[in-house]
Amino acid sequence: MVTARIDELIAASSIGAGLRDIDGRGIEAHIADLEQEMAPRKKRKASNSPTQRTLAECRKRGLIAQVVERWNPHAKVRVDLFGVIDVLAIVPRVETIHGQAIAGEIVGLQACSGTDHAKRRAKILAEPRALAWVEAGGRLELWSWSKRGDRGKQKRWTLRVEVFTRESWEAEIPPAFRRPA
Repeated sequence: MVTARIDELIAASSIGAGLRDIDGRGIEAHIADLEQEMAPRKKRKASNSPTQRTLAECRKRGLIAQVVERWNPHAKVRVDLFGVIDVLAIVPRVETIHGQAIAGEIVGLQACSGTDHAKRRAKILAEPRALAWVEAGGRLELWSWSKRGDRGKQKRWTLRVEVFTRESWEAEIPPAFRRPA
């Protein structure tokens, strides 16, 4: 009587379901299913941050680049160089066809996602040190990354570059408030 009760409990349990599956499909099919369930799942590759994508693009373009933003552990925030620069890149000197060297330049890059482009643009234009950087001869660019592609097709990371010049700040000031030239 006790043995019959144990048999009923086993039949109702997951072990019983496994035994019924073995009886119905065979041991090989059951083992294949178990192996598939226990196989390690493929992890989705973590996407790179906009800064990492920017560094990779700089390398691809032959630029020498370095991250200059830093982590402030006390305030728990990232601090950009001069309030707006995440990456500094050096454009090396290039020889032209006529043998004349083109001077290299230093570029300050702000890297962000495509959805943050407008916020970062406003941040750059509101930062006086960014204007000082440009007026001192530094190049300042905003690089935003977003996934784009046709409907039904694989999406690819695309780069949008906005270059800041003195005119960028002039365009933001209403004409009534501009200083006479």
